[in-house]
Amino acid sequence: MENANKSNMEENDKEDGVELIEINVVNNDDKAEPKTVKDLFSDFKASDESDYEPNDHDATDTDSDAPLSKRMKTKKKRSSKRDLLDNSLDDSKKKKHYVQKYKKEWETIPSVRPWISESIHGAHYFYCRFCKKDYKCGKTEIFKHMSAMKHKKHLTSTSQSAQNKFMFRGLLCPVITPFVKSRNKEVNFKLIGPYAKFLKACGVKGILLNDVAGEGMSLTTDERKQLLEFWSDICKEKNQFLMVQVGGAPLKSVIDMAIHAERLKVGAIVLMADLYHRPKNHLDLIRYIKIISDYTDKVPILYHHYPKYTQLYDIDMSAFLLDITGEIESFVGVIYSTNDLQDGLTALTLNPEKYVVFMGTDEVMLGAVASGFTCIMGNSINILPKLAESICQCIKDGEIKSAQASQNLLKKAIDGIYGNGDMVACLKAAIGIMTNLPVDTVREPLQTLWDGTVVKMKNKLHEIGII
Repeated sequence: MENANKSNMEENDKEDGVELIEINVVNNDDKAEPKTVKDLFSDFKASDESDYEPNDHDATDTDSDAPLSKRMKTKKKRSSKRDLLDNSLDDSKKKKHYVQKYKKEWETIPSVRPWISESIHGAHYFYCRFCKKDYKCGKTEIFKHMSAMKHKKHLTSTSQSAQNKFMFRGLLCPVITPFVKSRNKEVNFKLIGPYAKFLKACGVKGILLNDVAGEGMSLTTDERKQLLEFWSDICKEKNQFLMVQVGGAPLKSVIDMAIHAERLKVGAIVLMADLYHRPKNHLDLIRYIKIISDYTDKVPILYHHYPKYTQLYDIDMSAFLLDITGEIESFVGVIYSTNDLQDGLTALTLNPEKYVVFMGTDEVMLGAVASGFTCIMGNSINILPKLAESICQCIKDGEIKSAQASQNLLKKAIDGIYGNGDMVACLKAAIGIMTNLPVDTVREPLQTLWDGTVVKMKNKLHEIGII
């Protein structure tokens, strides 16, 4: 019925001599979501010019992928009248210009992969993450750009700044937070000294504060600051490298804690994604880190990838590390708390000169060290740091069987500990068994293990020869 009325109206308008014009209104407010990291922070303009300064020895071909006949140098011939006549008669035989499009296969070239990406200006351009500029496509143009002084300067400064900011390599211990056995479960600062002394005696050189094992998300902002100040003095005295996790709180509080950490000159701050407003993709995550880095440009930043805890299983970490390159100078790496060793190894080899990657699970410690990881974080370092150190040293010395024996013993200990309840409660109970310190209390909503369960754990550790 509606179509019939519309056609009658059109016929009446034609009779009256009125022409109907259909107007499509485009709503500019409905902008598409950013597809690249470049869409998040700046407006970029494509450049048809190269930063390369050519010399007499440089090739003049526009693209090495073009057909040979298109790239061959030929001598210019004197145009005859007949040639001019033939050209004017047959325009279809005029020479076509070859234009190169972006190829994904270029991203597999080791020297190119860390900095190249697709351009938002179309298929005929590529984007350099280091120079933050778009250029015309072509393999020759890419390698010319690599030889440009501007690109080399950006590459050198980026790599050196990252290396100078974060020099720690080795075993990193995510420390727990002791609480008083009371209704309010206040932080028990009296137990931190003996606990820190135990870790130092075991050779622990790296400390991670207020992470998942430290119940950082159950602490107030003031408590987290007080703990950092307390541990900062301890680490300076014992010459330990201190890192602090500041995520898992409202963004304003995260920024406040990050500024506080920078003021105390910690070795690095660690971020976890917002646990309520979770990022939709890796670009969302980069934007979140960028906001915080704008307030703390002097302290190195790492991201803690812990999908089991954050539920962010769909974040592409390879794309994350590629797209964050050149955008956040203070970002230096990732803590990879997942059993997916292959995925972690991909992240490790993506840009090793700029980014450090920690393998953060005890179960794959042997495989991680054998695969080339020099940074290891594990909860077991709280309990059995010498066993973790033995795995690393045996791999270094080529004693594979000894390393396997240590990993098997570590796995038996982990199974005997974590099979009794929540990870944090079990870890604190095991530390209490190993140190004889009353650190087993956890803060609600977590539940402290019953005394009977702790006795069962102790018997199991005695059975496998840990104690």
